[in-house]
Amino acid sequence: MINRKQFPLLFLFLVIISFCFCKDNKKREEKSNSSQEWIEKEILFPEDVSCYVLDKDTLPELCDINLRKEFKILMYVDSAGCSSCRLKLLEWKQLIEEAEILYPGKVGFLFYFQPKNIKEITDFLLINGFDYPIFIDTKGAIDSLNRFPKPAQYRLSQVQQAALNPCFLLDKNNQVLATGNPTVKPQKWDSYKYEIETGDKNLKKINTSVMIDKTVHDFGSIPKDSIHRSIFTITNTGDHPFVISRVSSSCGCTRVTWERQPVKSGNQAIVGADIKLSQSGYFKKNLIVYCNADHSPVILMLTGYAE
Repeated sequence: MINRKQFPLLFLFLVIISFCFCKDNKKREEKSNSSQEWIEKEILFPEDVSCYVLDKDTLPELCDINLRKEFKILMYVDSAGCSSCRLKLLEWKQLIEEAEILYPGKVGFLFYFQPKNIKEITDFLLINGFDYPIFIDTKGAIDSLNRFPKPAQYRLSQVQQAALNPCFLLDKNNQVLATGNPTVKPQKWDSYKYEIETGDKNLKKINTSVMIDKTVHDFGSIPKDSIHRSIFTITNTGDHPFVISRVSSSCGCTRVTWERQPVKSGNQAIVGADIKLSQSGYFKKNLIVYCNADHSPVILMLTGYAE
């Protein structure tokens, strides 16, 4: 028998046990969702999932071609993530176009969507002009075969979970080379391209030559806490389209914009940078342009004195 004086001790004991149990579950969940756990695993594909292409009759051969390519990027979206803002279709269109320029015919994109309503997903494709083949996996067959990792519920909101849909780079044998959604984290796209370029010894990356109007923009003396803009013009002087993957800045005080579409030979790409300094003194900030220029990345510089 437990007397009343022992109730507080018993309650404390149960709280400690519950805390340890939850903590242990979180560790197991983190381990099972670890990206490293998926490297070299083979992804299995179901055979009875329908293929759909916007504004076209069912063309399963297009999906079959992507399944047979040297490298494949697979993204699975369950019913909770099938909404227009979470699919990031415009960002995927840019990556598809870039991949076809850099690695013609080498990379296939496999989109497995599990919509609650098929018309809803086809409407999203229409709104975004997304005419790349997709698989409509109403029963989540590919997830059942592979048991994809799920974002930890206690860490992420529903929107964040949907943004981190399972995404993998696969080789020709459907083994995982890298994980992560490149439309969420641009650095993931860099790692995907590295794996593609190192994984195929016969691959010749399609680069082009460029001419830059300047590599340094000197603002001179400018008032601090005010916004000032600089523009760099990059001309494609080569024979292939020029593609800027991303531009990073060495300072959070700089907001960068750039040409997102491939630039044809002879045309120009604009990289703009708005800078706002909160501290006075001399400054030197770098912009790193990741692209398919012969000497990528291209380093641009912002200098001046903030008064």
